[in-house]
Parts: sequence; structure tokens; C-alpha cells
Amino acid sequence: MKCGIFWVQKNKIWILKAVDRGTRRTVAWVTGSRDTATFQRLYDKVSHLKTCHFYTDNWDAFSKVLPQERHTIGKSGTVCIERDNSNTAITLVA
Repeated sequence: MKCGIFWVQKNKIWILKAVDRGTRRTVAWVTGSRDTATFQRLYDKVSHLKTCHFYTDNWDAFSKVLPQERHTIGKSGTVCIERDNSNTAITLVA
């Protein structure tokens, strides 16, 4: 999982996504602040996937929420989400 950002007026709103590395499909997402509570809401949406392993960068919220035995930190596992983030387009209408 990796974060993308867009701006609404002067407030930053983060989009946090969980992507299946095999199918490259987004399986869950949330919006909010870049904090542990927002990431917890995303994890709550995928925590029922007991065979899921999580690959993330070294953001503190990931280590606080994810089960250590199912969590790997490092860029080698985040290529899929980085590609997905670069393909995400958001249009804001005033």
C-alpha cells in the first residue's frame, strides 16, 4: 500500500489504497488525513484476508497497524502500487 495525494482548496486529502499484486486491482481504499487512524480504516477493510501479506514503504502507521508476521517493508514489493498511483487520475469540480 502506498499513498497518493490531491488537493481540495488548501486542505490535503490522502487516498490510501490496497492493491492485489497478482491482479493489480484495487481491493479497498479510503480517504482522509495522512495518519494512523486513516490507515487503520483501510486495514479494517482488508483484515479479513487472512492469507494476505502486506508490502509497504517505511511509513510509521504501517508498522503500528499491520501484523508484523505478515508485513514486509521495502521498495521491491511496492512497484505495483507505485504504478497504480501513477495511473490514478482525479478530477475536481468546483
